[in-house]
Amino acid sequence: MSRIFSNGPNKDYVINPFSHMISDSSQLHLAAPYFTQAEPILEAAKSGKSVQLLIGLNEATSPQALRKIHEVSGVAIRYLTSRFHAKIYIFDKAALLGSANLTDGGLRANREAVITLDREEDAEALEEVRALFVELWDAGQVLTREKLDTFEKTFNGLRRKTPDAEKEIETALGQAQPHNINVASHEKSSERVFLETLRQEVYEQYRPAFSEVTGILEEHGFRRPDLADVGIENETNRFLNYVRLTHVIGDEAWQTAPLRVIDDRRREIKHYAQEWVDAADNKVPEDYAAWLRTVKRTFGTREAIEAANKNGIMEGLMSLHAFTEQLRFVKGGLKNLPAEFWKVNNDDLDRLKSTLAYLLHGEGDFIQRFHDVLYDPSKKLKRFGYFCALELYGTIKPDECPPMNGRMAKALRFLGFDVKGA
Repeated sequence: MSRIFSNGPNKDYVINPFSHMISDSSQLHLAAPYFTQAEPILEAAKSGKSVQLLIGLNEATSPQALRKIHEVSGVAIRYLTSRFHAKIYIFDKAALLGSANLTDGGLRANREAVITLDREEDAEALEEVRALFVELWDAGQVLTREKLDTFEKTFNGLRRKTPDAEKEIETALGQAQPHNINVASHEKSSERVFLETLRQEVYEQYRPAFSEVTGILEEHGFRRPDLADVGIENETNRFLNYVRLTHVIGDEAWQTAPLRVIDDRRREIKHYAQEWVDAADNKVPEDYAAWLRTVKRTFGTREAIEAANKNGIMEGLMSLHAFTEQLRFVKGGLKNLPAEFWKVNNDDLDRLKSTLAYLLHGEGDFIQRFHDVLYDPSKKLKRFGYFCALELYGTIKPDECPPMNGRMAKALRFLGFDVKGA
């Protein structure tokens, strides 16, 4: 059987082995500088395959194609802006290497030179290719909604006769390059490392996992009438809370749970969702809906935050599970938590309101603000950590970030998702 494909007169189209290998795989690792063909990726994700897609943001990559697959469950997208020319397509037991981009020309029309690595004697080369992909993937940056908006705006405004469209795009987005021994300026700052780690956790782990669970609850009607008014994101939150409290007993339960492919995860989720719907005790506090209303009333707008007094702010924070979880670190437990919180934050109401308004309603990238609230000494609050910020933000803006807390994370890991559990 031929292992060289070129889109030549013999109709040896690259799309043929590409499609065949997708159908035989559960995980796809794809790297291409130019990207215009969303359909194969979209179909792969719809059929339950996991996709890591590394693309170049340049004048040959289509923002419209990226829109079709952006934030689709099962698809993680990272990007580079320059010094990226590798075309690597890795599947479960094979790979394609060559000149073809993920474009119509690369897959069907242009004369290309692509070789398949799918034979027993290719095993060592295949592992080297996997290592190369990991190196490039680690150098990439997460394609967030804000980054895609910026790219599309810049792309649409490009002066087509400009001598350096690549530089124009890179100026708008910031530089993202793979490591190169001839380039001495690629040491990542600690802030950039933290930022990319947070982006990966929120956009490549928690949000797609949470969305997958939500989709299953909606698709199969696993809904509780007593939660009809809280919104599907918060209903998903309560389902995961039930899983954590009922089945994830002790840290070993989630730490040792196996990672599962999508079909196995779906079976697990449907099993526990049916149990949750039928349960007499669904682990939802009677005042849960009132807690949500308090959070949204207190923090829903910048004006509401600015108008709130100490009691109002504390009532809102005490409505967050991640905040009240800190009672185990406070002598005297929950009743002493408010006093301890104000004490360690110097009783500074104005600084507290400034930080929360910045996190929830500030300008620009949410992840940058999330980072600042966690690590910037001028904004960081004591007794208000990672999951406090995530749960608060997700409760106010669930379309951008799910209402995550530690219980949710551990439940997702227990169900088989590859997420940070705590």
